[in-house]
Amino acid sequence: MTTGNLRAANFISAKIEWPTWLLLVVVYSTWISLTFYWDSIPAWLLWLIGGYTVALHSSLQHEALHGHPTTNKRLNIALVWPPLTLWLPVQLYVKNHLRHHRSDLTDPAHDPESFFVTREKWQGLARWQQRMLVFNNTFLGRMLIGPWLTVGDQYRIEFSRLRSGDTQHLGILLRHVVSLGVLLYWIIAVCQMPFWIYLLAFAWPGTSMMMIRSFLEHRYEPDEKQRTVLVDGCPVTRLLFLNNNYHWVHHNHPELAWYRIPAVARRERDEVLANNGNYWYTGYLTIAWRFLLKPWTHPVHPAH
Repeated sequence: MTTGNLRAANFISAKIEWPTWLLLVVVYSTWISLTFYWDSIPAWLLWLIGGYTVALHSSLQHEALHGHPTTNKRLNIALVWPPLTLWLPVQLYVKNHLRHHRSDLTDPAHDPESFFVTREKWQGLARWQQRMLVFNNTFLGRMLIGPWLTVGDQYRIEFSRLRSGDTQHLGILLRHVVSLGVLLYWIIAVCQMPFWIYLLAFAWPGTSMMMIRSFLEHRYEPDEKQRTVLVDGCPVTRLLFLNNNYHWVHHNHPELAWYRIPAVARRERDEVLANNGNYWYTGYLTIAWRFLLKPWTHPVHPAH
């Protein structure tokens, strides 16, 4: 192959992004098979693969909003549109996550993905609510109640907007309801799966698995470069999070396709650790062991 042909082949490969397209086919094929044949699959296996598939689809949604696998933004979002988690309207996720990248990271007044609260909000909570937020900052708590708190907070904010007359997200919510109706028709009417089984075997564990990544990916430090973690992870979690475990690299190079992140992480590792204050973990088992029942930080944002 000539140099010109090689460059053309590399350009086509980068343009089409075959790894992402292939992964989309695998995820949807797996999800359709699991939901259609759910009653012939052992419960523990359905929970494990179902949750993993939904979480991997969420990672693909994250990939799509950052410009992959095509240069067409609308096509990218259309490819990951189905609300497999049930609760997350993809268009709302796009708006909030892009705001997260532009925000003062971790500050609950600016960062829509912050798990911190202001001191004023903390002082206004009942004791049981404070204890719940503290538990949510343990690894076990984030897995068990984290999804419910996240869903509750999101829709509390959206319903508050609607009550105040702010309808800017009304179209997004209505489209989500329609999409959810189509999804539930497939699950309940076609596959004859009870809703509670999908909730417990797909939506809840899928959201919980995604929260493994976000558990401590951002801490507060005066130097914003030191707020984002680097986790090496293992092949299972690196695929699940599409290498977003190298989170500092993602924030520094948000345009990178998921399959190109590891090479950059290896090449820039010393620079990354020097810049992020050595905020690094070997893997998520280490994180789970250290913070299973111990809060990794207090819910009140340190700057508040």
